[in-house]
Amino acid sequence: MDIEKVLAESDIARGMREEQLKALAGIAKEVEFEKNDLLIKENDQSCDIFILCNGWVSIELQRFPYDTAAQRLRVLKNKGTVGEFSFIDKSKRSANVRAQEKVVCVVLPGADLEKLAEADNSIGYAMMKNIAYLLSEKIRNSNFELRNQLIW
Repeated sequence: MDIEKVLAESDIARGMREEQLKALAGIAKEVEFEKNDLLIKENDQSCDIFILCNGWVSIELQRFPYDTAAQRLRVLKNKGTVGEFSFIDKSKRSANVRAQEKVVCVVLPGADLEKLAEADNSIGYAMMKNIAYLLSEKIRNSNFELRNQLIW
């Protein structure tokens, strides 16, 4: 897989120059998950960011701590990004992200990503700007979904 190409086509690296993409690709790694594997586990303390290359995942919440059933909130497919909330605020993961088939991702390890952003402020600025767009889009979509549920 051409990690640099995947990054160039991702929302998180939108507008980055070639040398910035090379630096980002230098810390990235390709990871595969089998069906039903968890990419992210609710309440974990990790802060890695995942960019989906192949396959699809569901974002799920446990309804109650003692309940094994999960509530599916959203589905993401190719080029979707997950993990940016915890990267930004270093809080525990707020949901499970489960592979619904074999999934291939590019993973940006949180600690390495933070070091890179601090070492090269232009990468840090571009990445944070792109993450802000991603988060605002997710919040706006959630608002629309909530409004639609309240109306009907």
